[in-house]
Formats: sequence, structure tokens, C-alpha cells
Amino acid sequence: MSGSPKYSTVVVSAARQQEEAQRRARQQAERRRREAERAAERQRLAVARAEARRRRMAELAESRRAEDEKRLTGVRRERAQAAERKLTQLDELINALESSGGPGDAAEQLRDETDRLRKRLGHGADASVDEEIERLRGRAVRLRSSAQDNGGRDDPQEALKALTLRLADLGPRAAVDDPEGHRGCTGLLDQLRTAHEEGRTARFEALRGTLEHQLVRHAAAIEEAAAVRLREKAREAEREARQKAAIQLAAEEEQRRHESLTEATDRLDTIADAVRDAIRDADDFAETALAQELRSALSAVTSALSAERADDALVAVAGLEETLPRAEATLDELLLAYERRTHLARALQHAMSGAGFTFTGGADEDRGLLLRFARSNGALYSTTIASAPDGAPVLAYRVEGEADVSAVPEGSEVACDSTEDLLDQVHEAMADDGFVPGELLWEGKPPGGRGRGLPGTRTERRR
Repeated sequence: MSGSPKYSTVVVSAARQQEEAQRRARQQAERRRREAERAAERQRLAVARAEARRRRMAELAESRRAEDEKRLTGVRRERAQAAERKLTQLDELINALESSGGPGDAAEQLRDETDRLRKRLGHGADASVDEEIERLRGRAVRLRSSAQDNGGRDDPQEALKALTLRLADLGPRAAVDDPEGHRGCTGLLDQLRTAHEEGRTARFEALRGTLEHQLVRHAAAIEEAAAVRLREKAREAEREARQKAAIQLAAEEEQRRHESLTEATDRLDTIADAVRDAIRDADDFAETALAQELRSALSAVTSALSAERADDALVAVAGLEETLPRAEATLDELLLAYERRTHLARALQHAMSGAGFTFTGGADEDRGLLLRFARSNGALYSTTIASAPDGAPVLAYRVEGEADVSAVPEGSEVACDSTEDLLDQVHEAMADDGFVPGELLWEGKPPGGRGRGLPGTRTERRR
């Protein structure tokens, strides 16, 4: 058949194979060096991020400490002010105890303990001071009530004064905590005062019993209101604590997300240029699948970063870090194959020139090289240098214009002895450059010829 390709698989000499092995070893060493540099850079950035995080945590802890100290200072100040108000009320109770004829030594002892508490208060109020004040207040109230009961039960004027003081002892918040009870006690006290002024003894005694009962209920209501305030304050404190914890948790999660985005960005920056170089090289070698794989992996990282999807960005950059070394190894092998084809092309040009051929041009063709030659008789030889699946170089010739290359029906046997002899001479000359082409094969080569059929065809047979 005319113009059908003629093939020859090329064996690389041991010396050239050794050179290629050394070249491959250098490439591997270079890849290891690059990967070690990237690992070192990732480690350096990780240390820098950890240090920055440590500083932020220290600053946050200091800020929280200052905030807590400010809050505690305010609490202590409010507690001290409240304690001072209670001590002032306690002073008034002690004065009332003395006025009601209570035991003088008991009043003096209460004053001494009150002074001692004031000194403690000067060094900071605490729960124990409040407890002591309440203890002393209760003691003063009991002592005064006892004195009033002993000294004023039969004296209406003293009874009126004692009941007035009992209402006052309930404190300034009585009208707020139990307004209805306070109005009732105040109204009864006014009626009691009127009955005393009018000399209505029976009514006075009746009103006094009612007022005493109402004062007990009023005091209980005030105590319950105080307990409710304490419970509500505790619940409010718990709500604030939960809210603060939620805010803190959200802030920590946002900080973690920010740190993850920073880490992913740092890791991408470490390999971005190498990835883009690998994409360009894959395009140059027409490795479309590899180029697309790298582009997709790179896009997955940049898209996740743009959308601030921190976890996705970390997963994507880890995948890109795994893909890059493998891609670089593949590209190094492609470069070796390209260099081998280039060296083979030079050897072929040299041998063809020695056989009287003129080189008319060449070009990259997919994953191979295309060289064109012409003979003085006008014959044209187009030679493609490619690689077999196992990586072995392959020469493929298309010949036009040779006398022994003519059009024949497909499947017929074709002998091209003169053309084969010419190319055999060329192949023999290439051995000096470290390349040894094998037998020239083509479709339809006679079974009894010097060679064999094409690899994988029925006409193939070993010599």
C-alpha cells in the first residue's frame, strides 16, 4: 500500500539509559528538595500562626481579667455601699433600743461590734460582713421588741410608739415590696393614733391587735419579696452567664474559622506558583487530564476561600498538596521523554543528512515531534518521533515519491526493499548517538521478508 506508515521501535543504549537514570535521580532529588522547602515553609507559617494565636489568647485573657476586675470592683463598691447603709440603719436601731429603755450593756456591745464591722468594711465588703450585719440587726430588733413588750404593754403611748417603730424597722423598701400591706399598716396606725387621742380604749386595743397581726403579715410579705428579688437576680445572673458563654463560644468559633482560613491561605500561597507552573507544563505537554485535575483542585481551594468556607478550604488545600508532588513527578517523566525525543530527533537528522537527505522543517505534534526530509530524487519523508505505551521511542515514517512505494490494494503484501535498505543505513548511523532502531515494519510486509508484520497483526512473526 502506498504511503502507509513504516515503524521502528528504538532501543536506547546502555550509556544513554544511564544518563537518563542519573537525570531521573536528579529530578527526584530536586522534587524532594522542593517538597522539603514547602514543608519547612508550612511549619514556619504554622509556628507563626500558633504564636499569633498565643498572643491573641493572652490579650483576650488580659482583657477578660481587666473586665472581671472592673466588674468585681463595681460589685465590691455596691456591696460596701449597701453594707454601709445597713450599718447606718443598725445605728438607728441601737439608738432606738436605748430610747426604748433596753439594756445599756447590750446596746454598748452592739455599738462595739458595729464599729468592728465598719473597720472590716474598710478593707473590703464580703458576704460574711453582710451576714454579721443581719445578725446584729436581728439581735437589736429582738432586744428592742422585748424592751417595748416589757415596758409599754400597759402604756398606750409607748405601745403606739413601739408599733410606729416596728413599721419603720421594715425599711424603706416596705412600701415598694408590699404596697398593699404597707398601706394597710399605715392606715391602721393612723386609726390607732386617732383612737388614742380620742381616749377610745376598747377600740385602741382592738386596733392594736389587728395592727400587730398585719405587721407580721407585712414583714413576711417583705421577706418573700426580698427572696423573690434574690431568685430573680440569680436567674438574671445565670441568663447573663449563658448569654456571655454563647457570645464567647461564637467568638471562639469565628476565631477558629478565621484561623483556619488563614492557614488555608498560607498553605495555598506556599504552593500556588508551583501549581500554576505545573498547569502550564501540563498544557505544553498536551496532558489535558492532568492540567484539568490541577485546575479543578486549585479552583476548589480558591472557591472555598472566597466563600470563607474554612473547613472546605483546608480539605481542598490538603488535596492540592497531595496532587502537586504526583503531578510534578509525572511532568518530570514527560520532560525526560521529551528530552529523549529531542535527542533522538537530532540523531535522526544527523543520520539522514549523512544518507543524503535534506531537513526541510519540523514541529511539535501532540505528544511527538514531526520532522520532514527530502531526497535529491524528489522523495519526501515525514518522520514522527513518538513513544510507545511502555515509554520506548518509536519512529514512524511516511514516504512519498519512492519508486518502490506504490499504491496497492489494502491487505496486499508490499515489499519496499530499496526504501527499507536506505532507512536501515540511517538507523545504523544512529547507533553512534546512543539510539538503535529495530527492524522497520509496515502493514503488508511479506511474511518471508527480512522483517515481520506490525506489532499486534496477524503477519507478525519472530525471526
